[in-house]
Amino acid sequence: MTTDLFDSGAGSILIVDDTPENVEVLTALLQMEGYDVRGAISGQMALMGIEAEPPDVILLDIMMPDMNGYEVCQTLKENPKTQSIPVIFISALDDVFDKVKAFEVGGADYVSKPFQQAEVLARVKNQLTIALLQRKLRQKNALLKKQNQQLQEIIEERRELVSSLQAAEEKYRQMFEEAAIGIYQSSPEGVYFKVNDTLARIYGYADAQDWLADIEHHTQRPYVESSAWERFQQQVQSRGVVQNLVSKVYRVDDSITTICESARPVKSEDGQLLYYEGFVFELPTRN
Repeated sequence: MTTDLFDSGAGSILIVDDTPENVEVLTALLQMEGYDVRGAISGQMALMGIEAEPPDVILLDIMMPDMNGYEVCQTLKENPKTQSIPVIFISALDDVFDKVKAFEVGGADYVSKPFQQAEVLARVKNQLTIALLQRKLRQKNALLKKQNQQLQEIIEERRELVSSLQAAEEKYRQMFEEAAIGIYQSSPEGVYFKVNDTLARIYGYADAQDWLADIEHHTQRPYVESSAWERFQQQVQSRGVVQNLVSKVYRVDDSITTICESARPVKSEDGQLLYYEGFVFELPTRN
């Protein structure tokens, strides 16, 4: 089984040579260094073995019957599954042309026969180190790609969430503005600071903006009788909410109308009263 600890002697190597004696010599040499070694005595056999279990490095002879080393290497480089496996050519062909062709078909290195054991070991270790670094780079790139994809998914989810929140806020705003009953938020002292158009019209204004512009009127409690505010607070203390509290209130023209309101206190996490929010409708005038 392939491992990433190439620098400690681990790593799988495939030797491809039609001369069994050459395979045996290289196998013994590399096994002494702790490598996992297997051999193949033909190009076709090598390709089948590589497809089933790709090695970390391939030592490949050039002069073989039926399918030479150049053809084997070229086939490997055309296959996405095997194209990253480094191939070290080992051949008695020592002509410059042969070496150039070896690199042209995708070879990573070249060792001439008869080879020196130290040279073979050094070139194998070098290719294993390069293969390890390339593998780690691919893994890192794959991880970064996955992280980028996850980040994009998070961004898209947040974008959809923001869009949903904006749609919900717009829907709430429309409901607030277009409600058939008056809606308000008031300070803990009972002074309205946010109202919808319906509530503003109950108090004789054209709309909420018109009322809020009248600083003198909207910054004081609208109740005609101070006892109404006391009854409001008593219900909050005894029930936790205000339900159907009937009160007389002043309109902008100093006329008086009767309202029925329900409200609830809104508190912070530590229990501090922040404001009241309530609903109001105007009761018909009795003749």
